[in-house]
Amino acid sequence: MSKLWNDVDAYFTSQLNAEDEVMTGILENDEERTEATNGQGKFLQLLARIKGAKTVLEIGTLDGYSTLWLGKVLPEEGRMATIEPNPEYAEKALKHIETAGLDDKIEIIGTSAEATLPKLLEKGYPRFDFIYINANQQHYPDYLEGAISMAKSGSVIVTERKILETFEAEETTCPKMQRFMQILSEHPRVDATAVQTVGSSGHDGFVIAVLD
Repeated sequence: MSKLWNDVDAYFTSQLNAEDEVMTGILENDEERTEATNGQGKFLQLLARIKGAKTVLEIGTLDGYSTLWLGKVLPEEGRMATIEPNPEYAEKALKHIETAGLDDKIEIIGTSAEATLPKLLEKGYPRFDFIYINANQQHYPDYLEGAISMAKSGSVIVTERKILETFEAEETTCPKMQRFMQILSEHPRVDATAVQTVGSSGHDGFVIAVLD
């Protein structure tokens, strides 16, 4: 089955998910990335485009792959803040952002999300139209609450969630996972669902929420 998933991902990538040289270079230099990564990046971009996002917040920049997908859909006046406390990742991401010509729209914040999120409004950042969370899953409840505090009515929050791994490790019973799900299901501003996916990266998934 995995071969079929790989073939399907490769087909859709070749037909629908055009990249530029910067994105292709990131994929070629990262053995952990797969054809599915390309589709996920394009999916994020389309969600932000459907939303008409002018302001984007990303929690977890890594090497800037998803950052570029999101940054490229921003309008001329659009702005994006992406949080990456690891200086090695932040340096790689900055090079990719500069090479893609997006450094006038995207700012990398080199402090932890825990320290950064509560202070973004004080620093003059807006409430964001679109927020993507892809960082340390042990802190997802805190990141989600921080994202909600930085969102406005109609904002979209997408949270990468490796659903199969969560159930295999029985993490659904751990306090952090329970708190994460409680926020999604009970917060008065949040309307959310989870979607499972399969592909060359295996069994994966994500959570998408809209804020009232």
